[in-house]
Amino acid sequence: MRRIVCPYHAWRYRLDGQLAGAPHTADLKDFATSEIRLCEVKVEEFCGFIFVNLNSSAPSLRELAGTLESEIRHWAPDIEQLTFGHRLTYEIKSNWKNVVDNFLECYHCPVAHKDFCTLVDMNTYKVTTYGIYSSHMAEAGRAENSAYDTSTAKVRTHAVWWLWPNTCLMRYPGRSSMIVLHIIPLGADRTLETYDFFLETPEPDELERKAIHYLDTVLQAEDIALVEKVQRGMSTPAFTQGRIVNDPQGSGKSEHALHHFQGLVLAAYDRASRVLRQDVARVDVA
Repeated sequence: MRRIVCPYHAWRYRLDGQLAGAPHTADLKDFATSEIRLCEVKVEEFCGFIFVNLNSSAPSLRELAGTLESEIRHWAPDIEQLTFGHRLTYEIKSNWKNVVDNFLECYHCPVAHKDFCTLVDMNTYKVTTYGIYSSHMAEAGRAENSAYDTSTAKVRTHAVWWLWPNTCLMRYPGRSSMIVLHIIPLGADRTLETYDFFLETPEPDELERKAIHYLDTVLQAEDIALVEKVQRGMSTPAFTQGRIVNDPQGSGKSEHALHHFQGLVLAAYDRASRVLRQDVARVDVA
């Protein structure tokens, strides 16, 4: 590729973002291609994936994420050899923050996810929070489980890394793999979820097909039903605020990662409100 071409009006840009040409502009007064260029964005490779930040002056993800990269590479040393294999997509009738809340705690798992609680050993489930991420680690169940057959699995660990604000990297028992979950707000009460499966081969093997089927038809169905019911409850006059259950030992049956996420949300609101107040003050002065 030698040029970036806009699919709307066919303006052509060099790879450095500088405008190279535009149809029917030769006779325009004061139209200089040298003065027009695409906005710069921050692009960064992180654990084999490409992250884009529209704020070119923002700190790098590697700087903000602390030890996240080394932790992921410890548990998934072959992450850069994996290739895209499958995608699942869901539209959920819930606010995105409600979806994240549900994802960050397994306090509800013994009640709502009976099969999952046989897939992993809940006694080993550990949740740890860091600056802008949290890790959720558990060993695979030691006995036969009711989710999918893991008797031939070479990866015997369930690992999840949630990265602020809406990205999750997950590794389920089975072959080497990585699932990238994006939780995308579509509106105040609608959320899009995408699950991208990166596998050892472009096509899932038999174990992975069963795992994907379980995630799609059982685990996701259970969670979507839960968060949509919670959203309906939050929309009623009866809703006020619930308590957060915290286990000082950081077990999977604790909601401290949910509390961590809500703290990051509040901090983001606070930063945005301070910027807004500064902008309003400048307008008043002017």
